[in-house]
Amino acid sequence: MSALERISVAAIGTTVADLEADARRAEAAGIECIWAPELFRAADTQAAYLAAKTERIGVGTGITWAFTRSPFVHAITALDLDEMSGGRFRLGLGSGVKRLNETWHNIDYGRPAPHLREAIEATRLIMRQASAGEPIRYEGDYYDIDIKGWVRPHPPARAGSAPPIYAAAVQAGMARMAGDVADGLIGHPIQSLRWIDEVVVPGFEGGLGRSGRRRADFDYLPTVCCAIDDDEGRALDLARRTISFYATVKTYAPLWEMHGFGAEAAAAGDAFRRGDLAAVPAAISDAMVEAYCAAGPLDKVRERVEATARRADGLFLTPPTYFISPEELSEFQNRIVDAFGPGAG
Repeated sequence: MSALERISVAAIGTTVADLEADARRAEAAGIECIWAPELFRAADTQAAYLAAKTERIGVGTGITWAFTRSPFVHAITALDLDEMSGGRFRLGLGSGVKRLNETWHNIDYGRPAPHLREAIEATRLIMRQASAGEPIRYEGDYYDIDIKGWVRPHPPARAGSAPPIYAAAVQAGMARMAGDVADGLIGHPIQSLRWIDEVVVPGFEGGLGRSGRRRADFDYLPTVCCAIDDDEGRALDLARRTISFYATVKTYAPLWEMHGFGAEAAAAGDAFRRGDLAAVPAAISDAMVEAYCAAGPLDKVRERVEATARRADGLFLTPPTYFISPEELSEFQNRIVDAFGPGAG
């Protein structure tokens, strides 16, 4: 099966009725999985709702902030959601950015790749041993877990296995960690083809190699931000707004610097910090948008999506998501589903 036959989308409805309608539309179009993000809603509660409102489509958390819950809570939540969905659940875990972990959640961020590695290992261990009735022991630098006298009485949805765990990764160290211990990798919405080729793929392949795992056992889902519109100027403008949002976050500086866009990103960040919100997207050139997004008429977007698919096992396609109206967000999401859903039309 080609990557173009394995399309994922995000759960982005404004209301819960929108979430249900969008999920059903995606399911009817043959979309493989719908991933619930975590920022304005909790990823796991959305996933539970979507699992109850659908029948066939995969449901995932894309992504849950790994450090804000214990591995025990991750594990039992994932087992619950897998049971509720009839074995359709995928657990997506990511580190998030340092500032929000520390200031919103009062969490010790530490070194994100080793921290996330331990979160994945501990969560998987608890899921796999939940029904065994034996002590569960995990010792690491970030987690020291000792569970005794506990057995989960509920039968798992998958006999002999646990829900797959996907890691969100941007830079080489996190991609390498994903190749070491995760079942798959979800790419960041803003990545160029060159970044994928030179950073992400060598990263997770290095992790697979050093852990003795096969490439066939790892699921790579790069994300493409798609703004499909016959009005190319409008498409570029809406995608520009999402780029500008990420440009304000210093964590992503290496992505911009690879293509010589460091000064544009810095200008956007400076404008944001001084409160000049109109100047934030204005700092982003068309060339910068073209490097990281697929924006314009469908044929142009399809060309970029197909180029990404040649590097992937599946694809996560998302519309521009920041500084646009709910109506525009729904419009561009529906265009993705209609254009790339294997069963659409």
